[in-house]
Amino acid sequence: MSKRRSTAVSENPNKRLRPAANDEDEEDEEERRVTESDQEDHLLSKRFQCSGDVVSDAGIVESITLKNFMCHSLLGPFAFGSNVNFVVGNNGSGKSAILTALIVALGGNAQATNRGSSLKGFVKEGESSADVSITLRNKGRDAYKLEVYGPAITIDLRITREGLRTYKLRNKSGQVISTKKEELVSILDNFNIQVNNPVSVLTQEMSKYFLHSKGEGDKYKFFMKATQLEQMREDFIYIKATKQVTEDKVEQHGG
Repeated sequence: MSKRRSTAVSENPNKRLRPAANDEDEEDEEERRVTESDQEDHLLSKRFQCSGDVVSDAGIVESITLKNFMCHSLLGPFAFGSNVNFVVGNNGSGKSAILTALIVALGGNAQATNRGSSLKGFVKEGESSADVSITLRNKGRDAYKLEVYGPAITIDLRITREGLRTYKLRNKSGQVISTKKEELVSILDNFNIQVNNPVSVLTQEMSKYFLHSKGEGDKYKFFMKATQLEQMREDFIYIKATKQVTEDKVEQHGG
């Protein structure tokens, strides 16, 4: 019986080799698919990474400098990286002052900082004015008037003892491009920077208010403000009122 087995094998040598060849073909095919998949994943990852780099280059805070702001004669310049930044220091070293200056210099009101009721309160005691300088990166597809400002926009804010606020918007070379707050608003809208939004800028007082609040109504107000639904509601009310006034004037003019 063993002889018959041997004869069968010798007469059909490919019968047992063919499955092995199929296995090799399947392995080659699988390896080819894996290689193609890896290449596609690499290209896709590279594309998303490049896209992310382009988008994130617009509106990043590059540096900030404070002079005679709150109780500090000079803070900075502080240079920030493109990703996560940590500002550490002892109590009274200026951590909250930096965040407050960021809010005020980017158009936020004094109440939004929870550090004062009026701008003049941010001027250091004994000084006539306070200055804040912030540089925003202006690169990528979301850059604002790149041909005018270049790769960086510097916002210089001065607050007088009387509470007046003036701006100077400079390009990369330091040339003053505008002194109008409307231009600053356009820049912030372009970069989608919302300093009065607690999700964008969460102060220490606001975080305590949210965490310690027991009422659902307070959390709902926080949600409405953070999602800008409250702002949309106010805009809708304003538009509706303006529409009614316009219609009344048209009727009066027509009559």
